[in-house]
Amino acid sequence: MKKELLKLPPNTVYGMGAHVGRFSSAVIVAAIPDNPLLVLSEIPNYHYVGDGEIELSGVTSIEWAELVVREWDFYTHDQPCVAWVDPDTEFAREVARSKLRLRKNLRHGPELRTEILREYFLEHKIYFAPWLSVLPDEISGARWPDEASATSQQRVVGKDYSLNALEMVVSRRPKASVLDNPAPKTWLARQQLERGWTTTKTDPHLGKL
Repeated sequence: MKKELLKLPPNTVYGMGAHVGRFSSAVIVAAIPDNPLLVLSEIPNYHYVGDGEIELSGVTSIEWAELVVREWDFYTHDQPCVAWVDPDTEFAREVARSKLRLRKNLRHGPELRTEILREYFLEHKIYFAPWLSVLPDEISGARWPDEASATSQQRVVGKDYSLNALEMVVSRRPKASVLDNPAPKTWLARQQLERGWTTTKTDPHLGKL
């Protein structure tokens, strides 16, 4: 399935999280009433090569931000482009020269963000578009500290910039407004059958099960 063929209900609410730094990424999600959260898009400034090595794509911070705005506009049709970010986000000044606006995700620290996304996975409340490639790799490689010895519940940090962006937006628990004719609960089931939407059998903090 191509994203150009995707048709979402009119009461869909979109959200975005971002990790901004030397390695940057943004993740766009869609919330539909009575359906799991849909992960629509990843916009990293890097890609993985060879045996999991990470390589920058060669775009500047402002060029990456413009790519994010373009992708956001594709789904939302010119709604304000706002991404939730860590309060200590780097490169905010460079990104501010674009239409991308960064909103500090206060009171949602790393541990809480990780636990909320973990909840979404374990309760099958999140699904991924079939065209994503970076996020699935980062999810399968994510690790959670051993509970018996861990002094922190924060996920083990690694090559996880897009995963950080996903945690950022999911921690806000985006929800759609309910209209008189809400999207049927069979919407995602139909997409799974016809379009290849998937959840994951991987806990994003334990790696492959």
